[in-house]
Amino acid sequence: MPIHLDTDFLVYALSVAGPERRKLIEISNSGQLIEMSAIAWYEFMRGPRTPQQMGRARAFFQQDGIIPFSESIAAEAAEMFRQLGSPRRRAADVAIGVTAAARGATLLTRNVRDFAGIAGLDVADPEGRLR
Repeated sequence: MPIHLDTDFLVYALSVAGPERRKLIEISNSGQLIEMSAIAWYEFMRGPRTPQQMGRARAFFQQDGIIPFSESIAAEAAEMFRQLGSPRRRAADVAIGVTAAARGATLLTRNVRDFAGIAGLDVADPEGRLR
């Protein structure tokens, strides 16, 4: 099962010596597939980030580790957004969550409740506890 990273998880994993960093290193060392939606990657890239931080982050993903936001995923995300009656501030989170669910991945995030109600999504906190 792939591990899908949320933006906040990656930011903390790279900047703070805490549970996010420990979990990311553990997953990386295990050889488990690590990926991130293009939307979350965009959120990460808009920074501010140094070239070194960008390179360090990108090194955790295989060549195809940034998952495109395709037309079919966009349609699923739009439908989920309408079903949840979500406020606009949650639009990116719904798209990220639907991308992870479509991949059969567990989403690692510091903000578990931002992904509440997304059908088929397994969400875990920085300690790896499924919610």
